[in-house]
Amino acid sequence: MSDPARRVIRLFPDYGHRWPLWENNVPGHPSKYRMEPADFGLSETLTDRLRAWYDVWDAESIYENGWSSRAKERAWKAEGASIAEQLRSEVKAFADVEYDE
Repeated sequence: MSDPARRVIRLFPDYGHRWPLWENNVPGHPSKYRMEPADFGLSETLTDRLRAWYDVWDAESIYENGWSSRAKERAWKAEGASIAEQLRSEVKAFADVEYDE
């Protein structure tokens, strides 16, 4: 059984928030929900990767047009999986990471 007080960071892009990081409140740690890399003390490298990953997704206008090519979509998903692993490594002391491509 998971610790109900352990933080859970969700990784996914959404329009209107330039950082693909989200967190709900947990006992003892209120959250603002729409998170930023500085909220977790993420490295500059990961912060840059998160911004670039979001920007690729945003430029594709997914909701309106879908991906411009299957190759771009595959590359974006692969980068997301890699980012999720780096994020897990950087927050392992205090949080779990949920990522569903």
